[in-house]
Amino acid sequence: MQNEELDGQLHLANIDPLHNRQFTVRKRDGRIVPFDETRIFLALESAFKASAGISQSKPLPEGAESEVLQLTKAAVKESLRRAVRGEMLEIELIQDCVETELMSAGHHNTARRYILYREERRRARALRGDRAIDGQLQTQLFVSGADGSREPLDPQGIRRDIIHACRGLEDRCSWQAVAQETVRNLYDGVRPDEISQAMIFAAKARVELEPAYTFVAARLLLNRIYRQAL
Repeated sequence: MQNEELDGQLHLANIDPLHNRQFTVRKRDGRIVPFDETRIFLALESAFKASAGISQSKPLPEGAESEVLQLTKAAVKESLRRAVRGEMLEIELIQDCVETELMSAGHHNTARRYILYREERRRARALRGDRAIDGQLQTQLFVSGADGSREPLDPQGIRRDIIHACRGLEDRCSWQAVAQETVRNLYDGVRPDEISQAMIFAAKARVELEPAYTFVAARLLLNRIYRQAL
């Protein structure tokens, strides 16, 4: 569906009680951008495709696309209702509205996919060390020590270890791909040994695609053994 067609159908809902008011959204980095309902539609469409096992490059069946459009209208309506009530439109608020509409409509598996996607993106932001305009981290994960202490996750340290393990193999091995796979297994409160193990597993998972990842995994394992011996 073309964006122009989507915009026209969404506006038929007459959901803006303040008539033509220009709503804005505060992004995670602090920037203020125009509210764009098309992004909600595309996120829902992607979640429906993932839930149904449909390639992201292929269209949804007509009935499913119609359902996505109705859910988009409902999520937009709720988001703007809260904005009119005085709440700041933020990415998390809008995504919460999308989750609520999915659950209310009985699309529990799609809602689960959407929730998992949000969590994966949150971990990715933490690993990248994304910061807001004021320099504060957008997302912060913590590492739990054996004594119960909690320290901020060091994303630069993780990237540094993976880059070092891929040294000399850059033409065959992607440290970014290993980092992306690593983040899937991280969570708030992760233990140091679990971080090391996640990096090793991430490298091993790519061995079938490129045998050189065996050396990456071995280097990460040696790094883990060295640290345990300290």
